[in-house]
Amino acid sequence: MNEKKGTEKIAELEKLLKEQQQNARLLVRRDLELSRANEKLQEFDEIKSNFISVVAHQLRTPLSGIKWTLNMLLNGDLGPLNNDQKTFLIKSYESNNRMITLINDMLDTDRIQSGKMHYGFRYINIIDLLDNVLFEISPEATKRNISIEFKRKLENLPQVYIDPETMRAVFQNLLENAIKYTIEGGKIILDAEQVKNMLQISINDNGIGIPEDQKKKVFERFFRGRNAILRETDGSGLGLYIAKTIVEKNGGIIWFESKENNGTTFYFTVPIKIEDVKKN
Repeated sequence: MNEKKGTEKIAELEKLLKEQQQNARLLVRRDLELSRANEKLQEFDEIKSNFISVVAHQLRTPLSGIKWTLNMLLNGDLGPLNNDQKTFLIKSYESNNRMITLINDMLDTDRIQSGKMHYGFRYINIIDLLDNVLFEISPEATKRNISIEFKRKLENLPQVYIDPETMRAVFQNLLENAIKYTIEGGKIILDAEQVKNMLQISINDNGIGIPEDQKKKVFERFFRGRNAILRETDGSGLGLYIAKTIVEKNGGIIWFESKENNGTTFYFTVPIKIEDVKKN
């Protein structure tokens, strides 16, 4: 009897061992399949990245040429224009600029996703960088009769440790959005202050705001609020995604406060020079 039970136990153990070996082989096979699938995905991702890069660069070159030609026409370098001609050329120039901005956003997004975005960190005065961006975007604000003011006199602020080129894109995206979604005659207020070992920048507008049920999606790729689409049909929905990624890569965080029809304030932080940190 005991011998029979022992034989049954051995048979049961052999069966379990066989099942385990079979499961192990299946796991190894599945692991190989997943590895091959992952390699394929990486290959497809590289193909997609190269395709976007090639197409975007091929589009940007002729668009830049068109922009240069339109600029010459508008400046009167190729002869005088009547008012109707100038109006149509201005619209063409603006449409061309929107296309170039979209392509640049696509290229930046691709570089971010593929890890090819270059960051050259150094100590700078961020207000100098802000002033440069304001100089570039102020004509659009003036055209819309939107004033841009500083909440306080920004003096004696510490230097920050950032990559100036990518942070320029953050300022451009946030300020251009503030101008775009603020009604004519509105106001944008800028501020900067040291908070512990970070410099906190804020950009406040009294524009259309962000609907409560859409706030969670603000930093997602290609997202645009329903009220934003109604006001401005053009837009890639990539600007805030790019801004968030860049701020985080520069060692800071970004967030916002907003109420629909009552404006939005975007805040972001960047690390300051260690020896300039004031103990609070």
